[in-house]
Amino acid sequence: MILILGSGYAGLNAYYNIRSKDKIIISNAGEFVFYTALLRNIIKEKKYSVNLNFVRKEEVVDVDISNLRVRTNKNIYEPDKLIIALGCKNRNIEKFLEIKKLNNLCISSEDKYDSYLALQISFYAKMIGKDVKYNGNYMEWLGEKVSNKIREVVNRELGTCEKPNFIVEKCEAPDFLGFLEVNDKLEVKPNVYAAGDIIKNWPKLGELAMRSGRYIGRLLSNKNKEESFNPIFINILDTGDKGIHIRSNVPWGGNFENIKCSKTRRLMKRFIENYYILRKGNMGFLYYL
Repeated sequence: MILILGSGYAGLNAYYNIRSKDKIIISNAGEFVFYTALLRNIIKEKKYSVNLNFVRKEEVVDVDISNLRVRTNKNIYEPDKLIIALGCKNRNIEKFLEIKKLNNLCISSEDKYDSYLALQISFYAKMIGKDVKYNGNYMEWLGEKVSNKIREVVNRELGTCEKPNFIVEKCEAPDFLGFLEVNDKLEVKPNVYAAGDIIKNWPKLGELAMRSGRYIGRLLSNKNKEESFNPIFINILDTGDKGIHIRSNVPWGGNFENIKCSKTRRLMKRFIENYYILRKGNMGFLYYL
């Protein structure tokens, strides 16, 4: 039996790509919430969640990786293979939505990899008429091309500030587990895999989490046994007028970086926000975009 812990971006895409029917997915919530799109509620309220009737609603209490043993508030599981996709905590979306009540904002992030979130929140705040400036990095960790473009857009659209008064807190791992180190096939140890935000020292990003889950699902279905996972950062920032489409593997030692800015990219972001709700988190053909 294959046991998947978590029904977020990573867990769901692992589940969808495993051909075997002998699989169980567990989550403390019986729904998929598209958190990336939920930030749009700063501008206009809309539901970005969908119920999942195939998920066992249980809370994971403890994970014994050495002995492949998982304890929940209802059961004890001893699977043949384990996929840990529990994500991380402290992503208080409700706090982000408080932006609507504030003004004279100086927005930053605690973790350098969350600068894309701080930037997107800044742009959304500006769209609703807030006086907002940015305090943070220019995503230099994605490469020079990316950082040059981000710097240009920030200077033109937002401006900078010195003392942040709204900070995106860093994401914390589950208390009983911590962040997990993986090899090139996303293995923690034989028969134990980690996907998504729970992977140590990776950006906490929905697109990346989906790709990691998809990879593991296909790996366990013998579809890509010889292939290593190739992580890549992909995100579209909505500036209000255009979309900045960023793609880079620089954080993992690569040299690929691509950044494009257009009105079409902004429309693409709107499409993605609706697509993942209709598909219940299934990445599908968007893997190739």
